[in-house]
Amino acid sequence: MSDTTPYIYADNAATTPLSPRALEAMTPYLTRSFGNPSGIHRMAREAAVALNEARRTMAHLLGAEHAGEIYFTSGGSESDNWILRGAVRRFRDTYGERAVPHIVTSAIEHHAILHCCRALEAEGVRVTYLPVDAQGRIDPSELEHALAEHDRRETAADANVPVALVSIMLANNEIGTVEPIRELAAIAHDHHAPFHTDAVQAVGHIPVDVRELGVDALSLSGHKFHGPHGVGALYLREGFSIPPLIAGGAQERGGRAGTEDLAGIVGMATALEEACEHLEDDMRRVSTLRDELVERILSSVDGVRLTGAPIRDAVGSAPANDTGHGPDRAGACISPAACVNNSASLVRLPSIASFTCDDVDGELLVVLLDRNGVAAATGSACSTGSAEPSHVLTAAGCDAATARGALRLSLARDITAEDIDRLCVRVPACINRARLISGMH
Repeated sequence: MSDTTPYIYADNAATTPLSPRALEAMTPYLTRSFGNPSGIHRMAREAAVALNEARRTMAHLLGAEHAGEIYFTSGGSESDNWILRGAVRRFRDTYGERAVPHIVTSAIEHHAILHCCRALEAEGVRVTYLPVDAQGRIDPSELEHALAEHDRRETAADANVPVALVSIMLANNEIGTVEPIRELAAIAHDHHAPFHTDAVQAVGHIPVDVRELGVDALSLSGHKFHGPHGVGALYLREGFSIPPLIAGGAQERGGRAGTEDLAGIVGMATALEEACEHLEDDMRRVSTLRDELVERILSSVDGVRLTGAPIRDAVGSAPANDTGHGPDRAGACISPAACVNNSASLVRLPSIASFTCDDVDGELLVVLLDRNGVAAATGSACSTGSAEPSHVLTAAGCDAATARGALRLSLARDITAEDIDRLCVRVPACINRARLISGMH
């Protein structure tokens, strides 16, 4: 790649560049207005005002009823760990140490959820991992079955103890599939179980309204929607409380100790405000360009398949051709443009194009793409360096060899038609080059 060749960043699911507007909003709190919001002098009071305004902004944009339902954290991983461990502690405080907490989650959750669940299992917590179909989608009947089975077990034991928490992600970070959260949350509540959704990959990219979804808790992270790194939030519905994960001072109304990252919080709130202002237009434009990218890649190189939920172009034509491993895309999927004001109808994030490539090592492909001016990923950035195939793809039915040929291209609102043209040249060329190097084609 020459120095003049435009480098295309197509790994926005891993992290996004900081919005200039967010940086501008942060600057005063990194320089002159650096007071600690917990103090009582003038500079501290100024900081507290900014903190409260950011909390109100976040609450409003997420559809929360009260600003006090938003708790600021260091990011999605902390928020996920806090809700899981907090729900377990809440359960034991309510039902006693001898009662066994039960968490229900899915097999395709982010490692922040799955690794915490594994740790909790070692501490005596029972965890049920729901399966997914070939598109990475959870069948609500699977949750109904798991909760009904829990109820039967408790009845047989002469107890009346609900599940401690159901935690299902809103949108998958590797394949982009959007889960039927509103329906899943309603099923959980029918069985008196609280419901959490990891919305880290969804917030700022599709409509997210906590009251419309009917969730008790929701995790998010600022750097996924052009905010700064190292700051996130946990929504906790009023009336649903959990013990703190971090002990110390009385920050975040006693919920999360530690001096708040005021500049980061202000930047995150500003970035989300900016994302929501242009959400409808961005969803239409990005999903249209994503669909073009998918169709052109599938038509230009053999042995490549779309993973995750199906796509359609903006006018609702038939899905791009797809055969072999992965989802059956014959089913109908409504136009992304028609989904903008109805998040319950969305089946795929507008920004993620994910594939499996036969006879290709995914990590080699990513290296070749980087050398040819494209930043891409094999899957979750959190699993980079792991020798194991994607747990998301294997849960969706891919064999290990196929899953190791994963490629994820994730777009942002600044993507252009020219970028798509370049990707449609470079990606097929690098796939073919990877096959030659591996001697597999």
